[in-house]
Amino acid sequence: MTFVFPTLAAVGAALALGPIIVHLLNRRRRRVVPWAAMDFLLASDRRNKTRVRLTEWLLLASRVLAVAAAGLLAAGPRTTGLLDGWFGAAPATHYVLLDDTASMRSQGAEADAWRRATQAIQRLAESAERHGDRVEVVRYTDLLTQRRPDVLAATEPATGGAAPPAPSTWRPSYASGGPADALDLIAQRLADRAEGGPGYAYLFSDFAGPDHDAATGWSSSVERLSNLVSGVVLATVGGAGATNLAIESLELEPGPRAAGVEQRLRIELVNDSDSAVGPTPVTIERNGAPLATIEAGPLDPRGRRAIEAPVRLPGEGVHAVAASIGADALQADNRRWLAIETAAARPVLLLADDGADAEARVFSAALSPTGSSRSGWAPHVRSRLTDEDLTDAAAVLVLDKQRLSAQEIRRLERYVATGGGALVVAGPQTDAEWFDLFWRSVGGRAKLGPPTSPPPVDPGQAVLTANDHPAVRVLRGERNSFLPLVHVLAFRKLESDGAAQPLRQVSERSSATSESIVEMVDGSPLMVESQHARGRVITLLTTAAASEPDGPPWTNLAALPVFPVLANDLVAWLSQQRLRPPAETIGAGAVGADSPRDTLLRLNDSGDPTPAAGLGPGAPLSPAEPGVYRRVVGGVEEAPFSADVDPRESDLRAPPLEELRRRFADVARVAVADELFREEDAPQSRVFEYALAAALLLLLAAERVLAYRSSHVATDAVPAPRRGR
Repeated sequence: MTFVFPTLAAVGAALALGPIIVHLLNRRRRRVVPWAAMDFLLASDRRNKTRVRLTEWLLLASRVLAVAAAGLLAAGPRTTGLLDGWFGAAPATHYVLLDDTASMRSQGAEADAWRRATQAIQRLAESAERHGDRVEVVRYTDLLTQRRPDVLAATEPATGGAAPPAPSTWRPSYASGGPADALDLIAQRLADRAEGGPGYAYLFSDFAGPDHDAATGWSSSVERLSNLVSGVVLATVGGAGATNLAIESLELEPGPRAAGVEQRLRIELVNDSDSAVGPTPVTIERNGAPLATIEAGPLDPRGRRAIEAPVRLPGEGVHAVAASIGADALQADNRRWLAIETAAARPVLLLADDGADAEARVFSAALSPTGSSRSGWAPHVRSRLTDEDLTDAAAVLVLDKQRLSAQEIRRLERYVATGGGALVVAGPQTDAEWFDLFWRSVGGRAKLGPPTSPPPVDPGQAVLTANDHPAVRVLRGERNSFLPLVHVLAFRKLESDGAAQPLRQVSERSSATSESIVEMVDGSPLMVESQHARGRVITLLTTAAASEPDGPPWTNLAALPVFPVLANDLVAWLSQQRLRPPAETIGAGAVGADSPRDTLLRLNDSGDPTPAAGLGPGAPLSPAEPGVYRRVVGGVEEAPFSADVDPRESDLRAPPLEELRRRFADVARVAVADELFREEDAPQSRVFEYALAAALLLLLAAERVLAYRSSHVATDAVPAPRRGR
């Protein structure tokens, strides 16, 4: 504790001795005078001796404390600051770690989190400059961007004589990240510094999101840092826990990405707050112009909801599509982007033998219907598989091919591994040798067996069962199933080890697994999906129209009215990964420039590319803000891509102040940034003064009550004289 007028505190302490001195002097002047009538009073005194003595001592104590309290109050007491002793003792270095991730853009009722942090850092720099200390500021994203620390106050002049920018001019990034790596960076700088004065470390953050969870290990980084400095302060900027609604994802459903063909957008909203949110309008834009507004919600606390909206993109080229919602606690996650590059049609490669192209004809007709309707697919029938055909192919359909060479099998496997999709129709002409070789190359373990007949079923009973899979959903039907209409005369049986995988558990690792998505009623697979690296393979173990020589077709699939829909859904699902619009998360990685010709371009509202600033010196080709971009590397334009905020930044939940204090009780001091480095008295620092004034009033009241009781003798305290005396 400190005093504005320390002399008055000493005077008050001296005056507090006055009542004690007066009490001692009164005891010395007391004389014993015999008096007969005193017998009655002495009897009363003996009876009430304990109470009287206690009252007198309490009266003396109240007078002493009242005088002392008056002196302390006149001296102007102030509680001791959190960082007393950190300035002025010796030239020191103050290392500041500043959270500059997207969540620091959150706004509250009083001020936004970023402004609170930078204002506190400005006050720190001013205090350090008055005492000749040095202040270095490191940001969470400095490791990614390779920025040099900002030196705000130093004993030596800055390099080149240029003054560093004031913290009020700083801006938070849209990137994500945690404190662990940045804390280790400061610890390394401390370990490498030359011997000098004391060092102090500060962390300014909202401590929100999973990057600040105890499980991430950043607590151990704080502990290691505390062993290298004289003190550590964790300063919270508050604002956490506000209602925040975010667009977590914006994706296109599987489709051809063709000009003029209707596509479906899938938008997922998440409510990152503890209160429910009512219906929320979502606006969809293309190149800055609104397309539609749809309503989503309501959303439960911590709930999410997905909605779909149809869009039709006119013309070929790049379309910057965005979905946005209204402002809330964090505006950085209220809009997400999608870079959609449309073409006139997407080529689909149909591989069939010459003279045995019945399958190719029905699939080609389904994918490229006549008339005014457009599917967006452009089927190309080939008898051999070449690298040139695979370059632009959205998907490959191998239709009852009798044989594939080893080179063609390798080409098809590479195509699938790099994100392509293939449909293999195994019919009567398919040779088991090449099929088994291809299946092994994509991780399959089954072998192709001979043709077999389906199991018998009762009249009107479906011979097939289908899982809820996007490629065959049309067969199930939302209201009426088409499965009873499918007739199967023959199919190729798989001779496998029986290791079937349930739906939605297909591994995306390079070691592929398989699952049956359509089965016969006896459990025999009829359509199997395999995941291989980034791509997928679907095997149809029967045909849609092909048959054995002079025999009927193995199934009536091609004759069903839903076959065009089934064929388009199959191709859309197979081409999803290859046609998926490229997307990046801001701050997820650094893309450097190898040549002065390497530039980053951002598409404006008109769709025209304009030069854009990168994330930092170490990541000039990484976007710094959400939007649609295109890189030019070595003079060659790459595919356009979207850049968005990491969805984890939307979670503004942070541990309470008391929890942080318990967690770091032995290694760091925890405070609110608004209360640090203030020269004027913060309201919290006058609490002791107000309490002292209240105590003085209580002491004065107690002194008056005790004085009255000490000087008054109750009439019933003196015993009445006995009769006869």
